[in-house]
Amino acid sequence: YSAFTVIEGSSTPYKIVASYRNNTISPFNFPTVIRDAAKAYNNAYVLIETNDLGGQVSNILHTDLEYENVLMTKVLGRKGQVLSQGFGGVGKNEMGIRTTAQTKKIGCAILKRLIEENKILLNDDRIIAELMSFVSKSNTYKADDGQTDDLVMSLVFFAWLTRQEYFADLIEQAKFNYEESIKPEDDNVLFVPESKNDDDNGEFIHGGAIWYPV
Repeated sequence: YSAFTVIEGSSTPYKIVASYRNNTISPFNFPTVIRDAAKAYNNAYVLIETNDLGGQVSNILHTDLEYENVLMTKVLGRKGQVLSQGFGGVGKNEMGIRTTAQTKKIGCAILKRLIEENKILLNDDRIIAELMSFVSKSNTYKADDGQTDDLVMSLVFFAWLTRQEYFADLIEQAKFNYEESIKPEDDNVLFVPESKNDDDNGEFIHGGAIWYPV
């Protein structure tokens, strides 16, 4: 499947607020679905797995669709793959996360702990069904034979993300952007209606329009 989850990550317990899973969509159309969902959820930050066709999806989303909030990673020696702020310095930035034995091991361990400590709310039947067949095999975790784990893997990436040094800064920036988007143009301006209806129902005229109290 091509799959993603939308997670409210500003505080714990984290909440899964939406999920998407489709095994017929093409890699060319999938980035548009991701962009539309991300925009609907406050221009959410997006972390994309770049293995296989994921690199193409990430490139289309960021370059062709010009969606800015695509997270980057880079490899830093013994630290391995880390979340990047996208600036220069040591290591080459990559638009997304590459699944390696290390990132998967860390993500699975953290996800297990989040679930056991009730720090993530799995209010999604499909995710719960995938977790029931997400088993240990050859020193890793994967879907049992004949099953899928695409939604669960998106949670593994999120779990990995929560332990990154840049994650806290990311959340604060997201909160700031959201607050600014709903902030009035000038908090100090006192709104005074131009005139009021005589029907005594609270209606008034302002800016050439009739306003009704709610």
